[in-house]
Amino acid sequence: MIRPALFLLAALLAIPVTAAEPQIIQIKTLQAQMRYDVTDFTVRPGDEVKIIFENTDDMPHNLVFFQAGTDIVAVATKNLEKPEEALKRDWLPDDPRMFAHSKAVAPKSKDEIVFKAPEKPGIYPYVCTFPGHAMSMQGKMRVAVPGPGLASLKFALYLGDWKKLPDFAALTPHREGEVADKLIQIKLDDYKNQFGIVYSGKLTAPKDGEYSFSIAGDDGVRLYINGKKVVEDDGIHASTEIKEGKTKLKAGEHDLRVEYFQSTGEAEIYVAWRSEEFTHTPLSKWVHPKASGAPLAKKKEGKTGLPLVVGKEPILYRNFIANAGGRPIAIGYPGGFNLAWSADQMNLSLLWRGAFMDAALHWIDRGGGEQPPLGYDLLRPTVDVAPPFAVLTSADAEWPKADKKQRADGYQWKGYALDAKRFPTFSYEWNGVKVTDRFDVEGDATGTGKLVRTLKLAGSIPSNAFLRIANGTIKPEGSAFLVDGGVFDVHGRSFENRYSVAVSGAQLAGRNLVVPARAEIKITYAWPNTHAHHVH
Repeated sequence: MIRPALFLLAALLAIPVTAAEPQIIQIKTLQAQMRYDVTDFTVRPGDEVKIIFENTDDMPHNLVFFQAGTDIVAVATKNLEKPEEALKRDWLPDDPRMFAHSKAVAPKSKDEIVFKAPEKPGIYPYVCTFPGHAMSMQGKMRVAVPGPGLASLKFALYLGDWKKLPDFAALTPHREGEVADKLIQIKLDDYKNQFGIVYSGKLTAPKDGEYSFSIAGDDGVRLYINGKKVVEDDGIHASTEIKEGKTKLKAGEHDLRVEYFQSTGEAEIYVAWRSEEFTHTPLSKWVHPKASGAPLAKKKEGKTGLPLVVGKEPILYRNFIANAGGRPIAIGYPGGFNLAWSADQMNLSLLWRGAFMDAALHWIDRGGGEQPPLGYDLLRPTVDVAPPFAVLTSADAEWPKADKKQRADGYQWKGYALDAKRFPTFSYEWNGVKVTDRFDVEGDATGTGKLVRTLKLAGSIPSNAFLRIANGTIKPEGSAFLVDGGVFDVHGRSFENRYSVAVSGAQLAGRNLVVPARAEIKITYAWPNTHAHHVH
């Protein structure tokens, strides 16, 4: 005879235990941009995490996670010390700090990574470890403890048509009640327009300190702690931006009051808080898409609404371009080569590979400001965008400083002409000398392709006239020169600024590479790292 207790135990053991569902994060590559579309996401300590990694690019990539504090660029670069061995590992580093990784994912393919998040809170970086990718293909996985939620959340619903938040204390609620799941939300009744809600609840501060409160709404929102206004965003508006306010709290329970009104259109409200003790924690059911550190994947910021795709012919884009000098003209060439040329300084200002430009900022939004290039491996031949020619006492004399606010003396812009293939040739005059500047492509940007620049000078060239080709740390390498112009940032992205340049008759002059001015000067630009890598 089976005793009741043993029977119960046997029955319990027979019940299957369902594991907690993993937190699913989807990460894609941005085509021809050498970036991930998700660069920041948050998970809780010890949670099961499932990464769905989709490579939408035309070259292989991987996704590799490292322990907090790892210099991921240094780790990826170390692969190049023994490239034959790294290639056999599909460019995965031989480093004990790596704790999760995808396979080498071929173009238009997917892979899944499942792992347990570290128990220790911190920022755990991830990166693509293929050669030359790590400078821009990286992100952060934040392991953080969420803060306390609301307790005893109640609501009071009011009816009315307002342009600003009313004095709710002077009004009679239409209906009152409790919010069962203790998350601030709007769907309490069937009203779609002309209403207001006052939420009241309790929050427990874990310790004495400063706490930040975030709000956003469509329309007005105001937040009080213990009767003191901390932050507001009043009036009729979309929930585009998040407003934040800070206040000091003692450890223990505190009164929270949130006032909201809806006029017409969308009805949305977002409330969250954070401190040094816990991560950004939403107190509302709806989470704002711009919520930094919220437990949702955060897409790569910036406007990418109208990418200009280069086909068989070049594309020209004349607008405000970041780090490209005055009156820049960007050209996207077939094969994935791109450049920006300044019509103020009459000189090449930027080179890059991959995707060309995103026109959304200027063509759709009609917004001001500068648009950065979309692609990868951005190069800046000279630290400052300066005129190309100068008359020097000797080749190693100091290069003249440029005035960024005005065109250099002796230069006259003459426009550009397109040939039958729509390749542009820029024209200008320098002290009576007629100059043309043209670029052609050899091969493909993802392989060993090159950009070939041809300058032609007609007229009486001044003696001791020089063209500056590059500056930085420059070393001869065979028939060419390897240039390290130093890491630079453009709109939050870092670039190595390393490239190879070849030109007949070039001379090293300190940190400058110059060549005597002559009737025709041909310059070849190439990138030291190929991005056409082997994948099993």
